[in-house]
Amino acid sequence: MKLKLVKKIDEARGTKSFFWEPEAKVDFLPGQYFYFTLPNLNYPDPRGATRHFTISSSPTEGNLLQLTTRIRQESGYKKTLDELPIGVIVEGEGPNGTLYLDKNVSGTQIFVVGGIGITPFRSIIKYNIDNNLKIPMYLIYSNSDSDFVFKKELDQWQKENDYIKVSYFDSSIFGHLDKLAIEKLIENWFTPTGAKLVIGNSVLWTVGPPPFTDALENVFEKMKIPSDNIRSEKFTGY
Repeated sequence: MKLKLVKKIDEARGTKSFFWEPEAKVDFLPGQYFYFTLPNLNYPDPRGATRHFTISSSPTEGNLLQLTTRIRQESGYKKTLDELPIGVIVEGEGPNGTLYLDKNVSGTQIFVVGGIGITPFRSIIKYNIDNNLKIPMYLIYSNSDSDFVFKKELDQWQKENDYIKVSYFDSSIFGHLDKLAIEKLIENWFTPTGAKLVIGNSVLWTVGPPPFTDALENVFEKMKIPSDNIRSEKFTGY
C-alpha cells in the first residue's frame, strides 16, 4: 500500500510524529503496528529500509496514520525518515500485532510504559474516550527525563474524563520503577465508582525497551499479579 507523507510535528525533544495518507482506508485496532518501507536510505543502515511502528493515532481520528518515533542519529533509517519531504510516497504494510484494545474488554486497565512505549497507549486511550467506552485506564508513564511525549494531550484527557488517570515518573530523578515506586504512585487512585484501586484485580500492560519490560515483569511477579492479568510487548531496535 502506498502512503503519502502529509505532515510532520515535533512531540518532544528528539521525538517526532509523521502523518501518512494511505491510498485506501486502513482498518486497524488501537495498539496495532504498521510496516513502513522508505524508497531509499540517505545513510547506511544494516537493518535496511523497512521498520515497523505502532500507529499512535486512534482509528477514531480519521484516515491518516500517525507514526511517532525518537530520531536517533545512529540510525540511518531514522535520519532518512526525518529528512523526508512532505508529499513523498513510501510503501506500507499492515496492520499487524496482537497487543490491542478489544471493545469487549472489562475491568480496570493499568498501563506501565517506558519512553516511546507510550505510542500504542495514546491510540488506546483516545479510542476509549472517543467511543465513550469509559473503561477505567490508569497510566504510569516512565521517561528518562521530564520531556514526556503527548503530555499536553494526556493531561487534557485526564482532566476531562474521571476514568483516565496519569502519573509521570522521571527516572533521572527517582531511579527505576520498582514495587515500592508503583505502589506509591497508585496509592491515592480510586475507580470511578469511588472504590480503592486494587492492582491485583486489574489488567497490567507494559510496553517499552526489553530491559524495561523484563524488569517490570519481575516487579509484577513480586506484586503477585496473576500472569493471566499481564500483557507485555518489547520495543526492540527502535
